[in-house]
Amino acid sequence: MQRLRRELAQVSIYITKWCVVASLVGVGGGLGALALRRGIAMVSGATLALPLGLSPALGACIAVLIYLWDPEAAGFGTDRYLTAVNLRYGHLERKTAISKLAASVATLGFRGSGGIEGPMALVGGSVANTIDRFPWIRRFFTVHDRRILTVCGAAGAIGAAFHSPLAGGIFAVEVLYKSSLHYADLFPAMLSATMGFVVYSLLDSGDPLLTIPHYVPNPAFTPYFFLAALVAAGAAMLFMKTFQFSVRTVRSLPFRRCTPILGGLATGAIIATVPESGGIGMEVIQDLVFTTHPLGWLALLGLAKIAATSFTVGFGGSGGLVIPALFLGALSGNAVGGFVAAGDTGLLASLVISGMSAALASVASVPITAAILLVEMAGLRLAVPATIGSVIGYIAGRGTVIYGIAVQSAPAFSRGHTMRELDRTLEE
Repeated sequence: MQRLRRELAQVSIYITKWCVVASLVGVGGGLGALALRRGIAMVSGATLALPLGLSPALGACIAVLIYLWDPEAAGFGTDRYLTAVNLRYGHLERKTAISKLAASVATLGFRGSGGIEGPMALVGGSVANTIDRFPWIRRFFTVHDRRILTVCGAAGAIGAAFHSPLAGGIFAVEVLYKSSLHYADLFPAMLSATMGFVVYSLLDSGDPLLTIPHYVPNPAFTPYFFLAALVAAGAAMLFMKTFQFSVRTVRSLPFRRCTPILGGLATGAIIATVPESGGIGMEVIQDLVFTTHPLGWLALLGLAKIAATSFTVGFGGSGGLVIPALFLGALSGNAVGGFVAAGDTGLLASLVISGMSAALASVASVPITAAILLVEMAGLRLAVPATIGSVIGYIAGRGTVIYGIAVQSAPAFSRGHTMRELDRTLEE
């Protein structure tokens, strides 16, 4: 009986601690997501008069100055989040929250091509690390608790940024491992993502990121969902190969501190020709949900987006890879819809959602997140194409890893993998 009471007391303390801490960290993550969104919108509006071809390079110049203060702010961020959580017990420099936020606003606000999940993971995780500054809180945390703390910070920011209280928490955990989810990480992360979304919704719109036409699911269209997912998985594979090539190219160049500017110049040349390939691109994705486009234009835009993102983020600009993956998936679904939708906007939207889910699952190796995120973005009516897309994309892209390739210490990742395998096999 005494043993049972001790165990119940320990569980109660654990639950109370993480309910309070995860909620507070989620609030910080939500505020970070709001700051990023408004910062990008403000800078984008202020730079409309700049020549489109020069704008990304000017943003890269600002980002390079920020990197002199904090080199951790460079790149797509998710790899540094993986390193911090898997190998450094969640340790991130506190100043990275400011530097990564500023570098991402400069990169994306000046029309560089990229997403927001990497910056949000790093900003949210860095914000969470500030809790360790207070000794009266620090004494309640072990080194393993600090790791979960960083996961919660990332989840709060991502959940707010994508308006996805469930998928945001799952992504922050699922991306850590290639084939497993740890509940000790997952439950605090989901609570943190929920609180991040709540805070964001109170200060800004909490509506889903996509508007979807009314649609009654039709099982007869299921083969089309598979087709859209396969096309999107192919586009995602091309994206990953191109991005990896750009990262390897940067490593071989001299004056690596200036490579973001070189990438900005190349990105500017691309978006001057295909303007829709610049920036984050959510407005283009929304258009693809409702309107079919010529196959040649979709192919050109897809290649331009792949090249622009590889030059922007692969060359050291501060941005993420999730939204570019969603962008390519939407293009793929729209391409298939041009042949089979025949004016049916509901079917077109379903094909776009299937493609987006497949591309995300393929690029980030997060099939559960992909399905749930697209359901949260589009609604339960599109759960079938979202699920089919996530499974197909994950199977197709599992052999290629895009996150972590910018980290120099591959043996350290191997040691971390061994540690996590032991975690699954040790006896109680």
